[in-house]
Amino acid sequence: MTYSHFVNTLKVVLSLLALALLSTLFLVQQKVGEGESTIPFADIELEKRLKGQQVTAPFFSGKTSQGHLVAFTAETAHPDENDAGQSEAKTMTAQIDLADGSRLSLASDRALIHNQSHNATLDGNVKIVSSNGYTINSETLISNMRELQIESPETVTGTGPAGDFTAGRMQIKNGKEDDEVYLFFTKGVKLIYTPEK
Repeated sequence: MTYSHFVNTLKVVLSLLALALLSTLFLVQQKVGEGESTIPFADIELEKRLKGQQVTAPFFSGKTSQGHLVAFTAETAHPDENDAGQSEAKTMTAQIDLADGSRLSLASDRALIHNQSHNATLDGNVKIVSSNGYTINSETLISNMRELQIESPETVTGTGPAGDFTAGRMQIKNGKEDDEVYLFFTKGVKLIYTPEK
């Protein structure tokens, strides 16, 4: 038997063996004893899953009218039990690549997504990190998922190139030019200036 003939024979034999193994998966029935559970979930977890729909690792991305690239992700998301027009998300993160080449990163423990307005209300340990050197913390942040409209209606604290600061309100929005983005701090802004060494 030549080497090539031997290889061709093995191809046929191994293919038939693979087919036989696959057929046993469908033809052989496994008997499960009485009282044994085939679903590895506790009754409480099953009830939670049956009560509402849940999406694991949801993802939304798009491009704003000004050319900014937006991407939102979460650990899980499910419809709001009290309002069908809203969804609740756990561990929300977002990345906004601005048209001028800079980047904003957002993170929070939770988020409430309004389906009609496409606004996401981030709540709990909200953190914004800018590639321009700003780190901003707040408890609540409202961000549109389709346009660059970010607002914190509560007190924000943070650090930036000039030093540490606090403000009663913050907005991130576009300027007059498409690639212009501004941070607006209002309502009692306090800055502790740190001169460069």
